[in-house]
Amino acid sequence: MTLSRRRLLQAAGLGAGSALLPSLWRGAKAGPPTAPARMVICYTQHGVVHESWGMRRGMPDNARWDYALGPLLETEFSRCLRPLWRHRNKLAVVDGLSLATAIGDPYGDAHAKGWCSSLTGAIARETIYGVKSNAAKPSLDQLLGKVLRAQNPFLTDLVTQEFGVYENNFHAAIYGEGVPGGNVRRLPHLEQPKAAFDRMFPNGDGTVPPDPVRVAQPDVLAEVASMYDAVRGRLSTQDRQKLEQHRDLVRDMESRLRTQANTTCVAPPDLENWRYDQVPHAQRYTDHTRSFWDLTRAALTCDMSRVITMQFGPLRVDMIGGTGDLHHDYAHPSGPNHVNDPKHPLAKTVMTNYTAKYASFVAELADQLDDVPEANGTLLDNTMIVMMSELAHGDHAHDRWPLMIIGGGNLIRTGRYYNYEKETPTTTLSTNISAEAKIGLPHNHLLVTLAQAMGWNTDTVGAASIRPKKASAPDIDLRGPLPELLL
Repeated sequence: MTLSRRRLLQAAGLGAGSALLPSLWRGAKAGPPTAPARMVICYTQHGVVHESWGMRRGMPDNARWDYALGPLLETEFSRCLRPLWRHRNKLAVVDGLSLATAIGDPYGDAHAKGWCSSLTGAIARETIYGVKSNAAKPSLDQLLGKVLRAQNPFLTDLVTQEFGVYENNFHAAIYGEGVPGGNVRRLPHLEQPKAAFDRMFPNGDGTVPPDPVRVAQPDVLAEVASMYDAVRGRLSTQDRQKLEQHRDLVRDMESRLRTQANTTCVAPPDLENWRYDQVPHAQRYTDHTRSFWDLTRAALTCDMSRVITMQFGPLRVDMIGGTGDLHHDYAHPSGPNHVNDPKHPLAKTVMTNYTAKYASFVAELADQLDDVPEANGTLLDNTMIVMMSELAHGDHAHDRWPLMIIGGGNLIRTGRYYNYEKETPTTTLSTNISAEAKIGLPHNHLLVTLAQAMGWNTDTVGAASIRPKKASAPDIDLRGPLPELLL
């Protein structure tokens, strides 16, 4: 299905030029225009091939240093990161961190440990399905959504949006709060761009009169929400908590629909939306990614959303020069412990293509955001596109965890390659690894950096500390940001 640019702009109620007017942002005030901080989290899988990703340029591995990316030629960029070269002055590459909480996590397999730790900054709470796990704390995106809505009452439950391009995998990195006092819960994501469009633009594409049922929905929801108070006194504590959570969801829906009815927002251009069997998988994967990028630009431009997550399912091997099974034929054999595996050379090549392909998708989003003028630069200058994975590399490791931030130059110091020392006592539970072993600086400090850049005054995301394997060593402090990155 394709929606034309004209019809989408009609749905928004504005022409394209209105995207460039900061005074139209919801909640804008008189005086010098300021742009809100935003973040897009792009979540991939399987880590990277470090020798074709990293760019340490002969500098010491086990030390803290950084250098400017601007002077580098395109040929001097690593093969994995080369698609981002055109954004090098707005790029921050972060090398040498560890997922210390994943390393010390007793639940699930290595993939699950990374999914549950990378955005929560905490050890998981349980193993499920024998090899997977559920997180113990909310993920950063959801924490930020709650903080930002408390700061700005004009923001709705669309302050965070969850998109995904999937193909038969288990990964779940996004967790929100459950009932008060209860466990966090996995949050669903939208895989069909049309479903996201309908949620963002509930009044349709503007070619027909508004549906009277949709017009009446906010009033109906308001009436339903008012009924909760009439029955809550007759319920048990547990049932009351469940009812109040449902009431809050209804009120969120009412608030969103009322806001959308009075909001002018520029919608994206042509939107591709395919069923699984309509077109070849590679076309569907690419088209859906680009459609979600169009929706991301629209949501950020009109301040509908501040934090968006994009969970990428694994690429089909025919998209990156391979045949067979991505996971077992390429991802794992590409790891550094497989140097004697006959599959290793080809696996490294294919997995390098894999990371580069994702980088090219992210570069396209950066192109779009950089094309929207805002206060102090462009939309990209006020948006951090964070690219991460659940693993460091194909051998299921969580040390030397790769991370890239594209954009956000008004929020963090971009245009640099950052390397961090490997001096943290290991948190591993493995009996095969010495208690004297060291790992990289815990990534919790990176999560705090992102949180502070987004305007949240906190020194902790997830766990505040973690025990090292060495019994006589003190707890490892996970609080505080990476000061080199913050402005």
